[in-house]
Amino acid sequence: MTTVYTFRQLVSVAGISWLGAFLEWLDFYTFATLAPLISGKFFPSKDPIAALLSTFVALAIGFLFRPLGAILFGKIGDQYGRKIAFTLAMTLMLVGTLGIGLLPTYDQIGILASIGVFVLRIIQGLALGGGFGAALVYLGEFAPEHRRGFITGFLFTTAPAGMGTAALLQVIIASMVGKEAFSQWGWRLNFIVAGVVVFVVALVIHFFYKETPIFSMLKAVRRVTSAPVREVFSGKYLPFVLLAWIGVVGAHGPVWYTNQLFNSYYVSTFQKYVDSSTANALLSTATYAALWMYPLFGYLSDKIGRKPILLLGIFGNALWFPIAFWLIDKVGPQKDLTAMWLLFWSMTLFNGIGYSGAMSAYLLELFPARIRLSAVSLSYNLGYGVTGGLTPTIITALYQATHNIYLSTILWSTLVPVLMGLVLLFKGWETLGTRIWAELAAGKFAKKAVVLPPTAPIRAATQKMAEGVRAVVIAASKPVGVFGRRQLIRALASGATPEAEVGRFATRVDCVSEDAPLTEVFAAMEKYGVRDVPICKGDEVVGIIEARELLNEALALRSIVNKKKALNVSAGDAVARDPITVPPSATLRDVLKIMAEKNIGFVPVVEDGRLVGGISESDFVQILLNNTPLDTPVEKVMRRQLITIEKTRPVKEAAELMVKHNIRHLPVVEDGRVVGVLSVRDLLKAVA
Repeated sequence: MTTVYTFRQLVSVAGISWLGAFLEWLDFYTFATLAPLISGKFFPSKDPIAALLSTFVALAIGFLFRPLGAILFGKIGDQYGRKIAFTLAMTLMLVGTLGIGLLPTYDQIGILASIGVFVLRIIQGLALGGGFGAALVYLGEFAPEHRRGFITGFLFTTAPAGMGTAALLQVIIASMVGKEAFSQWGWRLNFIVAGVVVFVVALVIHFFYKETPIFSMLKAVRRVTSAPVREVFSGKYLPFVLLAWIGVVGAHGPVWYTNQLFNSYYVSTFQKYVDSSTANALLSTATYAALWMYPLFGYLSDKIGRKPILLLGIFGNALWFPIAFWLIDKVGPQKDLTAMWLLFWSMTLFNGIGYSGAMSAYLLELFPARIRLSAVSLSYNLGYGVTGGLTPTIITALYQATHNIYLSTILWSTLVPVLMGLVLLFKGWETLGTRIWAELAAGKFAKKAVVLPPTAPIRAATQKMAEGVRAVVIAASKPVGVFGRRQLIRALASGATPEAEVGRFATRVDCVSEDAPLTEVFAAMEKYGVRDVPICKGDEVVGIIEARELLNEALALRSIVNKKKALNVSAGDAVARDPITVPPSATLRDVLKIMAEKNIGFVPVVEDGRLVGGISESDFVQILLNNTPLDTPVEKVMRRQLITIEKTRPVKEAAELMVKHNIRHLPVVEDGRVVGVLSVRDLLKAVA
């Protein structure tokens, strides 16, 4: 586990995250771009506006269920992994999208078609509600701290690119099959193509990509929450969610959907300046021409802060709408496509300011890792799924009341964002510089270290171990040394005396900064083959992290007890290798050599094939302090009363025994004969 990724690895993760999120949006927005055309396919068409409104309601249903999808997949992602939530959401999107593409029309099955559309839009809403938040957190937790806004800004291009591509796909397929065939059956191809491709990408993510380093850390140290949704709605974090929903995402929701969806309805369905295909072509090309804004303003947020970028995107765009739509009404009757395209482009440019890496970084930095996916997804989908997603429906409803589409648009798209943006202006704070893994910093898991000089005798280090210290730090300069039970075994096996200098036998380890993430601690354990890592503040040793406590082995064993699989795996099946044993006549020196060569911490003592005792590396601490000669037969000092388990018993019982007796090694026996030794690691691997 490491926090350092090559450029190629980071690009690969960013690329697959972008593609997955893009396809989710493509699937979801295919319905939106085809709404005017298919309004009569699934709803009674006697009143065109009523049929369109019904289609917008179906469109809104998908948006309204996005927060529920955020809760559902947020819980999955915070408990089982970001990648799992991402791939499951994409698979669910396949069901909704293909379902709409294959659903019979109102003329064929009547009201069942209308009901079917609502159900499938609910499925799509659930999928997108969980999918995009999972993609955002998945990529954000891989991104370097100083480039979070820039890198996640590319992910925010997926929504406009998905919508633009949905519109462009409509144009392409219509040109291939002809307008008449497209209106009859060709529109189904949009849903079928989009649905199949998203499933293929989901399979690629599942089989070829790994979990984020931050969630892997949470899982490794067993800090994964069992109730992320309850924590999100707690008094501690609910104010953060409200700030993100209302002041950040919600304020930009009407802005985004006016820019990226309703303006095409405005010029085609309502004002009838152009047909829907032309409106979609204007929107899609303008969208593509503005995609560079999303990472650019994410990059700027990495330099000057998230909050000023977000405020500019909300207030600047909302106040531009009265002018932009007034100009559209001036050039529209003349069919001036160039002028309309420039106005569409101006709106999509503004989108890239507020809906950019500044927003994704702000959301990622606002919440702690253990509830991040639930909180980010819920805030995002409340803002865009509800406040934003209702834009076409509310403006259409306002139009039915006012009969003035310009006024209806401004009431919703200018007034509402300005009012909601005031929450961010007055209550929001800057998050730039926040470490999104702060709760997993090494210093938070370190305990006070016992530091000895290199010239101290081995006996002095052993005395500290007898007092309960698992390892001491040997420090005079960098790198520092670590001396624990395993190093003691190796020193004695090599012939060292208790008075030898401890520094000669300590394992040299680079001290990990207290501000570094735990991934660096895991990397040091793997690199140097140690179970204890020193923690430094500058040049000073301030603590030590022990693997046993870091990985919370006691909690891990208790979790095994509650797993059904623990009843189905026997102790014999969980044993990793054949037992390494010694006879009672073997000397302590013989045992030391075996432990050092095999890198093991416990050796059973066997006579005539039957278990008669055992000796562990911890026993050698007391053996050294008692000045016991190493030529002493092991039967003189071995432990005779051992806790054992029968080979056929389930590992659930093995875990219970380890917890009850506070032991890390458990001999497995069959008719009194040793067939193996179970370690904590063996048990964890057996039920993984």
